[in-house]
This record gives sequence, structure tokens and C-alpha cells, in this order.
Amino acid sequence: MTRVVHVSVVHQADDPRICERECRSLVEAGYEVCYLAPGTPATRDRYGVLFRPLPKRPRSRRWLGAREVLAAVRALRPEVVHVHDPELLMLFPVLRRFVPRLVYDMHEYVPEQVAAKHYIPAAVRPYAARASAVAQRCLAALAAGVITVTEQQFEALGENPKLRLALPNYPRVERFTGAEPVPDLAADPRLKIAYVGSLRRDRGCALMLDVMELLDPDEAVLYLGGVFADPAMEDEVRQRLAAGLHDRVKLLGRVPPQDLPQYLASSDVVWSPSLSGPQYDLPTVDTKIFEGMASGLAALVSNLPGRGEIVRFEECGLAVPADAEGHLRGVRWLLANREQVAVMGLRGRAAVERRYSWEALVSDLADFYVELCKGL
Repeated sequence: MTRVVHVSVVHQADDPRICERECRSLVEAGYEVCYLAPGTPATRDRYGVLFRPLPKRPRSRRWLGAREVLAAVRALRPEVVHVHDPELLMLFPVLRRFVPRLVYDMHEYVPEQVAAKHYIPAAVRPYAARASAVAQRCLAALAAGVITVTEQQFEALGENPKLRLALPNYPRVERFTGAEPVPDLAADPRLKIAYVGSLRRDRGCALMLDVMELLDPDEAVLYLGGVFADPAMEDEVRQRLAAGLHDRVKLLGRVPPQDLPQYLASSDVVWSPSLSGPQYDLPTVDTKIFEGMASGLAALVSNLPGRGEIVRFEECGLAVPADAEGHLRGVRWLLANREQVAVMGLRGRAAVERRYSWEALVSDLADFYVELCKGL
């Protein structure tokens, strides 16, 4: 069998796009698949995906893992190496000497993401963003193929590689079917709103607290799951909860992907309050919205590309201005129309089953790999 190695020094071993969707689907298509990720134990899962560990290092020291990545790839002797981090593009000049096919999986709009990094000094960010754009364009050209989340991401690349696939981050519907809710959470009589994702200011973390502060404590509860990207944001959230929000905002911590369905099944509404800005004003696929829809939840989203038009078209929730006032109006409408929340959720679930599921895309990945591996 053709051996494929997926590599990440950023994403965890249970990352849904990499592991559950791409690696598992390639095993089902007949490939031998290994995933190299930080801190994962050496094992093989029940679907046949082999896992091998990379050293787990903080962001500032990830570059030290290059030697371990190259050694692990050499030992595995794959026909294809499929990388998921722009940092790993730096290894392409070496990898292409002994790996027949390289694939770059471009999860984000990289320059725009770099320009928003809180840990890069503000004065340096524009230069870092431009440098990352040039480096990505030059190094990605060494790949045999590239996969993105949206078609517009291709604009950051040059003419090469020619083999390209836009593969949206839609969920596997089967994973959200029949999930049992968390009893204590589901029993709350208030309108239950869920946000599970990166807890960042530009993703609307502070905005959600602003909205919850303006609601009566007995009206709604927010289940807030995820990891804080910035220690300052975490301090702010914990201080605001201690100052009076603890009765209507419940911090869940990191929610492992395998547990996400039961937390969503405990809720009524999935919330995506991203703020307008260079990164989020571009077309995107907000996976959390589709996971909520797959769980039968109504969606409350910022009216930004890749969010608002879908929610309006499917009539599965509300698309509101990307500010606290707009989202407050949205929550109050949902509170005043509780009978419509479940109806919207049913429409969302049906829409995911029809067109926004991984099951509808998996053949595209298989076709991409058939073309990629021709001549091996």
C-alpha cells in the first residue's frame, strides 16, 4: 500500500480535520496512514491510523523539532508527506530529496493570521505578515499538491503546485447523531448557548461576556469551552466571572473532540460571534457552526463571509452585526421566540445532511490522492 505520513507540530493528535476526517478517510481508501503529532502515544486507532509522537514544545521552541520530524519521516519511508502547518514548509527543500510527493494543507489565511498574533509586537506584525506570505508562496511551490479550506486561499499561492483541492471543514454527520447530553447541563431551564473553540478576543470572547452581562441571570446560560490563546484574555474572563458572571457563564475548559457532541446535545444554540477584521472578513468555513447545526442547534452568528449567508439561506438561525449590540439583539430575539429555536435547529441538521457534511466531500479527497500518486 502507498504509505502516507501526516505531520503537525501545532495540532493535537485528536484534531478532527487531520485525524478523524483526512487520515481515517485515507485508510478507508486503502492507504497506509501515519500521523506524527506532538505528545501523542505510539499507537494505532480502531480505524487503522498509526500514531507516532513528536516532542511537545512551546511555540517559541517549535523550530527545534525539525531534526525529529526529519528523522521520523526517514524511518517511516513514506511515498507522501502531508503537512498541516506553515512552519513545516521550511522542511520542504530537504524532504523533497527523499519523499516522492509533498502536500501542503493550508488551514488558514496565513498572512492575515500572522498579522493578528498577540505575541508578535504590534510594530513588527505587518512585516512578519508580508514575510510569511512570500515564504509560503515560494515553499508551497515545492509541493506536488495543495489542499485549502476555501477557494480564495489559492490566491496566496503562485502557479505551482498545479494539483489543488478546496476541502471545507465540514463535520462527519455520524459523529453528532444520537449523542447523549450532559445531564446537569441539559437540565438547565434557561436558553442554553454553546461556544466551543479558541477563546480569543477576535473570536468574540469578550463580546459574549458583554452580552451575558446585559441579560437577566435567569434568562440564558453560556457554556464556554476551549483554550485561551492569550493569558491576558484568560485573566479578564476569570475576573469578570468572579465579579458576577459565574451564574450565567460556565467555563468548560478544553473539550476533547470525542466529547463535543454531548456538550452540543446539551444546548439550544451554537454561537459564533467573530469580530470583523482582516482574517474574518475573508470567506471561511466556520466548523463550529456546522457542528452545532449537525447537533440540531439554532445558530447565532456574526454576519461575515461564510457565516451569515449560509444561516440566512438555510433559515437555521440568526446572522447579526458583528458587535455586542447586534448579538444582544439576536439573543433577545431567541429568548422571545423559544419555540422557533428548535425549528431552526431541525433545518440546520437537515442542511448539514444535504450539503455541509464530510460524507459529501470524502470522494474529493480520494480523487485528489489518486491524481497525486500517479506514477508512484
